[in-house]
Amino acid sequence: MSRSKAAPVDADVLTNKVPCGICGSERFTVVYPPGVAQINQVVKCLDCGLMYASPRRDSGDAMLSADEREYRFSEAHPQRYEKEQTQLGDTADTRALLDRLHPERGKAIEIGSSCGFQLDAFRSQGWDVLGIEPDRNAAAQAEADLSIPTLNTILEEADLPDESADVVVMLHVIEHIPDPVGTLTEICRVLRPGGHFVLETPRYDTLTFKLLGRRERSVSCDGHIFFFTTDSLRNAYTRAGFELEKLDYVGRTMTLDRLAYNLGVMSKSPALKQGAIDAARRLNLQKHSIKLNARDMQRVCLVKPPRRPASGS
Repeated sequence: MSRSKAAPVDADVLTNKVPCGICGSERFTVVYPPGVAQINQVVKCLDCGLMYASPRRDSGDAMLSADEREYRFSEAHPQRYEKEQTQLGDTADTRALLDRLHPERGKAIEIGSSCGFQLDAFRSQGWDVLGIEPDRNAAAQAEADLSIPTLNTILEEADLPDESADVVVMLHVIEHIPDPVGTLTEICRVLRPGGHFVLETPRYDTLTFKLLGRRERSVSCDGHIFFFTTDSLRNAYTRAGFELEKLDYVGRTMTLDRLAYNLGVMSKSPALKQGAIDAARRLNLQKHSIKLNARDMQRVCLVKPPRRPASGS
């Protein structure tokens, strides 16, 4: 993996200082200076090894800022809308696993539920569903098109009751949020003892990342502010109180135009990126899809441990 050979940096010399999102340490070494992999500087914690963006833009991720205009999400963001539909089949085995673990079903909550496709699939299998989605237009479309009950907020402001969910799903969200351990702890509070939490995020202890370095697609995304390995993600969720039920290294299905776009991003060339987008449109590549698995994403099924009987009972 290509890295900048930078000495450890004292966080106090930087503006908008950001501590490690797992252990809170402010000691780090620079992996990529700003503008090399993405707009933010990417650093690695010297105490727990987590990679994260610091300093970074205050907004963290544009998805958390609801547009004040009213529009149909599918019309304003057709690529993302199509992507969510295309990739629904990638989680079919996980839904089947949760069905086996909870044969009587129960309450399923998705954090970052967007337009509701995942929850619609859960509901068709007998689950009572609830979405949490900060983009108000996506939340509105989920309710209008699919009748998915959706809270237009973030988890920490949803005011969900203690132990009110049997299953929580959060796919490709944790890498965007400013306090990953805090959010995981809140999810643990909301889950009933014995309940399950499915989490998916890119991983960076991979051959792909070693080969591509700063060009790797997920580290190039400006909205990503945390970059987990298998070990650092385990460190985060065990701190929040979870135990591992199942770990899979997974890929995804994508349309060929999305693949062309990703290759353009990885080129680090604006001209090549635009050329890839234009070529994909001319060739109607959005009509064809492919499933790729470079094992560059990790999907974990976690359990909130059941209550242990009080001693002496």
